[in-house]
Amino acid sequence: MKRAYSLSLPTNSALGRFGPPPSVTTGKNDPPIGSKHLRVIVQVVVDGFWEESAPYRSICVRDAISDLPPISNGHNNEKMAYDDGPVSHFQRKMRGGNVVLYDHICKDMAPVVEARILYIPCVPGSDWRDLPNICVKLRDNTMTNKLEYPYYSKKQTKFGKPRAICQCGTGKSCNPLDRQLNTLIPWCLPHTADRHNNWAGLYGRLGWDEVFRTTVTNPEPIGKQGKVIHPEQHRVVSVRECARSQGFPDHFRFFGNILDKHRQIGNAVPPPLGQAIGLELRKTVALARKS
Repeated sequence: MKRAYSLSLPTNSALGRFGPPPSVTTGKNDPPIGSKHLRVIVQVVVDGFWEESAPYRSICVRDAISDLPPISNGHNNEKMAYDDGPVSHFQRKMRGGNVVLYDHICKDMAPVVEARILYIPCVPGSDWRDLPNICVKLRDNTMTNKLEYPYYSKKQTKFGKPRAICQCGTGKSCNPLDRQLNTLIPWCLPHTADRHNNWAGLYGRLGWDEVFRTTVTNPEPIGKQGKVIHPEQHRVVSVRECARSQGFPDHFRFFGNILDKHRQIGNAVPPPLGQAIGLELRKTVALARKS
């Protein structure tokens, strides 16, 4: 997960090893005074030792959640046992002395969404563009429809197969009657794919060796951050997996329904980040008292 944070400090103050602020403002609407560029802390090696930057790689998805038991779509047992032991330092740190796993539950997706997730390949980088255009039977015993392409797009000649699913693909305005429902490939995605970078990442699977994307308040495969499908299991990420991505230890409990729990996690400052900032602030206060 990649984020940038801004800390506000009084004029002429310093934050621990980061030194004084790189820019200063004198009023609400005034431009910065002094440096126009953001200060970047560069990692330096002196006599074989690292200074100012940790020599560790990022925590990947495998480091964070690979020890959690497998569950299925809609799993709602809030209390369960660990299946295996931790396999990374991060997992050992998150478990602490816990013997019971809480909140390893996931949203119950609609039958057609569950089917789409099932057909997303279990390889890094897979998303909705890998879905086959077929009819499948859903768990409620209904059948999906095959997505039809009735129009030639304005970018193609009329010698191949039509590639437009709405008359807007021909340069005309959208026709509401062209909308297709209950298809394995969501009609809305190819409908506007040309204007939105092909909706890359929607219905996307996480990769074991990738880092988590921004933790959202409601994991939806078709949401703005749609890469929320487990690397191997056919479901969206669980509450506990999202908590791990934010650095919440396993003893930390969340309350309310499943959406409330996701919201508490997605809106939170990651505890390790809060700890790191707090330690730097404590150093700053201690230095100020000595001077």
